Amino acid sequence: MIKTPPYLKKGDTIGLVCPAGFMTLEKCAECIRVLEEEWGYKVKVGATVGGNSETYFSGTDEERLRDFQNMLDDDEVQAVLCARGGYGMGRIIDQVNFKKFKKKPKWIIGYSDITVLHAHLYSNYYISSLHAPMAAAFNDAGYINRYVQSLRNALEG
Repeated sequence: MIKTPPYLKKGDTIGLVCPAGFMTLEKCAECIRVLEEEWGYKVKVGATVGGNSETYFSGTDEERLRDFQNMLDDDEVQAVLCARGGYGMGRIIDQVNFKKFKKKPKWIIGYSDITVLHAHLYSNYYISSLHAPMAAAFNDAGYINRYVQSLRNALEG
């Protein structure tokens, strides 16, 4: 039987990370604003969002793994929104420690390269996750479209 993480309530915290490709903090700003001001969540921005990447990736494999693992294990974070996909999750998936997550799952959100993570969660642990819009989808009033609103509905049950 598939396990579903708890639905979110206003005031819950969503961690924002880039476990794959690089994304500037400026491109995440609207997503952060909407999650906090319009949807009523707190946002904890990970070390891989923004930064000074000189490559396609948001950091080294070790940096991306550490940031994702920190959000996965953080008791104050009820969901982890991957700011962008691209390529890179497949390089770190086998090093992620899911021990704590299995006992207390939280929503993992994203698509593109993050699909590797969704498949891993389902095939190994039968835990639900959300193949859903990421941070850039909120830009240019995208947060009012039905696809981004479906994310809001899914998180709140």
